[in-house]
Amino acid sequence: MRDSIDRLGIFPYVLLGAGLLVLGILATNHIVNNFWPFDVARLDLVRAAALGEASPSAMLDASNDQIVLAFLASVIVATTGLVMPLVYYANVRFVPGDERPAAIVVVRQALWVGLWLAFCVWLQMNRSLGVAVALLVAAVLAMFEILLQVRGRASSIRT
Repeated sequence: MRDSIDRLGIFPYVLLGAGLLVLGILATNHIVNNFWPFDVARLDLVRAAALGEASPSAMLDASNDQIVLAFLASVIVATTGLVMPLVYYANVRFVPGDERPAAIVVVRQALWVGLWLAFCVWLQMNRSLGVAVALLVAAVLAMFEILLQVRGRASSIRT
């Protein structure tokens, strides 16, 4: 089974990535256009937002948590689909050796990028996103992936 997927090259990843991207964009579009993200009883925030006097923390405090989580999940899905072919190509290009990367590795690495972007979007909702924070979170997620790669290589060594 793996040999037949290897012969197809990047095509399955482009197809899966395009499907996830379309699914994520459609979900984001549906969430943004059909749901009211704030508690209806907090109309004072709507007035304050129109006047430019609302603080971001007060607005996020009054938001519906399920809608915010659904929005962030759709951002993760769309971003994962968008970067999946790029991650596959980076693995083929920069990883030494002739063997192709495992499909789960490509999906996992693309998911790390999606989680990083969703975390940055959430921080921007709070107005607390900065370059240093974004780079620090990216470094932590990269370290997780490096540790998983080392663990995978260590488990494949036979003594």
